[in-house]
Amino acid sequence: MKNILLTFAALLIVSATWAESPNIINGDPVSVRIVNAMNSKTQPMPSAIVDANITDVEGNILIKRGTPVQLSVEAQRARGVGKAGYLIVRCLSTTAVDGQTIFLAGGLSAYGNEREELAIGLGVGAGIVVFPFGLFCLCIKGEEAHIPSNTILTNVVIDDSYTINY
Repeated sequence: MKNILLTFAALLIVSATWAESPNIINGDPVSVRIVNAMNSKTQPMPSAIVDANITDVEGNILIKRGTPVQLSVEAQRARGVGKAGYLIVRCLSTTAVDGQTIFLAGGLSAYGNEREELAIGLGVGAGIVVFPFGLFCLCIKGEEAHIPSNTILTNVVIDDSYTINY
């Protein structure tokens, strides 16, 4: 009788662990598409979506294509003395088919071209010749950073392991 109870308990434990195995694992890739263009000069209000269905090994859809992705954007406008603008976009989370929040890691950064040498060269050179008007060349800004619409981020991954009920 003891052996039967122990066998039954062991089968319950094995079936419970089998049912709880995660079907989205830390490090699984997610393709994210940035929907609208971004520029470091304007305050970007980006939107992004999951670009392709995320499925388990059996083909069940866990995250649908077109699901919104929450982003964090850090933007700096181009400044004087040739300093370029930049954009840093980080993917934070998305939602699975059962409503769970799925945390993501990865993103994209874009930088404009710097014009520091041009601004300093012209500012000092023209400042000596046509003082003080030549010093206005130090106000030359670098270029703004741009991220075009429909940019696909391929370096985004799942940040934890999840069990999704589909």
